[in-house]
Amino acid sequence: MVKIVTNGALMCCTLGTEEAKLTVLSQSFRSISRELVATEEDKSGLDNISSFGVCKCSTPNPPCLPQPQGWQQTTQKDSINGMKKLTEQSFCMCAKGGRISFVDTGSNTFVESE
Repeated sequence: MVKIVTNGALMCCTLGTEEAKLTVLSQSFRSISRELVATEEDKSGLDNISSFGVCKCSTPNPPCLPQPQGWQQTTQKDSINGMKKLTEQSFCMCAKGGRISFVDTGSNTFVESE
């Protein structure tokens, strides 16, 4: 069983220098511990996924402008309005070459029973 991701979850990128927070904008009604549940549609750079500081993709190192390519390893069965939920195992690749994954799932301990 894996934990479900909620608004405010911390993420890291293999090419970033800082952690970033996830902002859930894909839906406004399903929550856990008063935080909105994240879905596969929360994938927009700077809107949903804030900057990871400096990007180590090239020299000199430019500021990070996340370019996520879509979430992988989402829930298999459970969804919100057809959008699969994100879990602690979800990740996405950035167009710059980094791998974005979760450091924590937000302020919840709810687990998916799949």
